Formats: sequence, structure tokens, C-alpha cells
Amino acid sequence: MTPIPPTRRGACPAFLAPMETGDGLILRLVPSDGRLSPAQLRGLADAARRFGNGMMEVTARGSLQVRGLAPETVGPLQVAVVALGITPRIGLAVDVSPLAGLDPSEIADGRPLAAAILAGAEPLAGRLGPKVSVVVEGGGAVSLAGQKADVRLVATEPGQWALTVGNAPARVLPEAGAAAEALAALASIAALGRAARAADLSGCGGRARLAEAAAPLGRIPLVDGKLAFGFGLPFGAGDAAQFEAIADALDAAGARDVRPAPERTLIATGLSAGAADAFAARLAALGCITASGDPRARVAACAGAPACASAHIPARALAPVLAEAFAPLLDGTVSLHLSACTKGCAHPVPATLAFVGMDGGVALVHDGPASGAARPVRPVADLPAAVASLAATLAARRAPGETTRALLSRLDLAGLWAGAAMNRTDDVTSRAE
Repeated sequence: MTPIPPTRRGACPAFLAPMETGDGLILRLVPSDGRLSPAQLRGLADAARRFGNGMMEVTARGSLQVRGLAPETVGPLQVAVVALGITPRIGLAVDVSPLAGLDPSEIADGRPLAAAILAGAEPLAGRLGPKVSVVVEGGGAVSLAGQKADVRLVATEPGQWALTVGNAPARVLPEAGAAAEALAALASIAALGRAARAADLSGCGGRARLAEAAAPLGRIPLVDGKLAFGFGLPFGAGDAAQFEAIADALDAAGARDVRPAPERTLIATGLSAGAADAFAARLAALGCITASGDPRARVAACAGAPACASAHIPARALAPVLAEAFAPLLDGTVSLHLSACTKGCAHPVPATLAFVGMDGGVALVHDGPASGAARPVRPVADLPAAVASLAATLAARRAPGETTRALLSRLDLAGLWAGAAMNRTDDVTSRAE
């Protein structure tokens, strides 16, 4: 069966509006207070098993997803979530750091500003499109720099925020003024209709300026002297049993709660130093990612075939192959993306290298979005061998002390990916800017 061509649907799965894909309906859940108790996580995993196919995901924006629902099981799952005491976020997405107010390294606590924007935007309910979002970055250990936003506010110093609407230049404003201007921008977007985004406003178009953000992994000090600990499941996904085992590990460590976080991670809070060490060891035994040096932390992969109806390749199944092959090259200067189609759902920021499923094979994109994929392509069946060959070639051509990013900037990657013969002794050519 030919995969459905990738299309922009103008929305993402939501708690009240699950989305159909290859393995059934996906329901997305963002706890309104940003946290789950271990018991709530355990209960959610059980509900995912009973009403879905048991698979759960943490997205790049730090949302939770339950997969494999049927139309008749959506309602029971929603009831189960509420019965667990989880209040889902409904309506406008206003994102702050999951550690806002707890992180001693933050410039400002973004929660009061976010709350003011949420309250002020209530009259716009139903008029803003489902993908319109606001990001409030107070700084600190958890970066939101990789999240797309129609309105972005970044703390520059206590009480001062840099406001960016769409892709317009930033303006630094005091907090009250920043809230008022953010609300004015949202009202202007709403006036254009539910299909509008900030980039449709006059002077706010142009190319998005997003940064690569490191996943918040490992120990993070908190203001109360306790520790938080960031971790992830491989490529952001696991089955109900894995999430239940994580809940057990949280209980054993005496964690206060667990918080979904950007870059497909979870953050446990309220740990002592000794408990954090034991917790990390237990997570490692469960196959979780606990440190930035883990090559899987540098690879983003969507669900892929057969779970996604738009997929051309089994991206998540192939992701371990990519991580293993490129492990010697993942020096912190590059990121990898394995996308089953040109939508690039798993990695909204352009990756250093993106392997993208297309009709007829897999394309390679260097420093660009998955949507920029073009030929040449390699056959899907050839992908593991092609990835291994490319990684080996890159490793062999890297000069002593050279970063992988610098190496890639001087290679003819399209030629290498196509398998073109390079007969010159100086087969490394400069990439045109």
C-alpha cells in the first residue's frame, strides 16, 4: 500500500480532538500544571494499554501522546485521565519551562507572564487556530529555543522581556507591556481567521529563526536544595510497561513528580543526591537516555511506518541503526533527524543531517528542514547499509581535532549519499553557501 502523501493538516492531535493516523487515533495530553505524580503516570500508562495500543510518546514540545485509540475508546480514555486528577490543557498553548520557579539559573519565572497571557486571551477562544502558540522563556536549564511559536517572549533581565511576533525583529519591553503586546498580536492573528498564523501579519513574515536546543538530561539543581533529573525514552517512545516501570522508579526515588519537557524528555523533581544516583541507574537498566553523551539523544525520529499513515519508511525502527552508525561522529556539534516523510514532525528545527522518506527512497538534507528533501534518494531497503557506509566515510575523512559540523561543511554530501564515484585525490569539495 502506498503511503498517504504528507499533508499539512493545520492542526495537531489534541485532548479533545484526537487525530487519525496509521495505527488509529492519537490523543495528545499536556497537564495544565505541567506535572504528573508517579501514580498518575502509572494510571495513564494503564489507560493507554486498556484503551489504545499501549504506546505512549513524549513529543519535541514536551507533550504526552497516547496512540492506537479507536473512536469508541477515546471517550473512556478521556474519562480515565480526568479520574486520575489530571487536568488537561485546553485551548491556546502557552509554554513555559517545566522547571519555572524552581530553577536557580533562570533569569525570570515565566509563569506569571504566561498566566496573564492565558487570562487575557480567553475572549479569543474559538477564533485562534489550533496551532497558534506562545512560548515564554525565562532562561535556565531547560531551553525552549527549538519550539516554534507565533509569539515568543524571552527574559533578558528580571522584569524585561524580548517580544518576537512571527519572524519580526524582537522588541524589549517591561513585563506588563510585553503581556499587552502579546495579546494585541494574538488578537490581530484571530482577526485574520482560524487559518492565520503570526507570519501572516504585516511585517512578521520571513524565515523562521529557530535554534537547536539541547535536551535537559541528567542532574539539575533546584532552588530548594533538591535535584531534578532529566531523562528520555529512546526516540521519545515506549510502551505502557516501560512507563509503569518509570513510575515505580519515581516512587522508589521519592520523587515529587515528573514533568514532560522539550526535546522528548521527562524531568523528575525533588530528589536527594543519593536518590538521583540510584534513580539514574534504574533508568539506565530500563533502557532510558540519562546523559547527553548517549548517541540516541542526538537522533530525532518520528513513529514512521506502519504507525503513521503518511510514512514512507519505518523511521523509529531504523533510528537505532542511525544512532549506532553515527555514534563516533556525534561530538555535540551536530544533530540527526530520521523523518518518514517531508513533514518533519519529530524535529521542527532543521537538523544537521536529515534522512527523509520520499516516494522512491530516502533523501539526505544538510542543515535544512525535512520539507527541503530532494533527490538523489537511496532505496529504503538499502538504508541501513547506506547509513553505515556514509558514517564510515565521514569518520575516515575527518581531520584530527576537526568537529563533525566543520567536516560536513566541506564535503559533497549529495554526491556521497548518491554513491557517486569520487576519483579525484582531493575528493573533498567545498559546499557552496
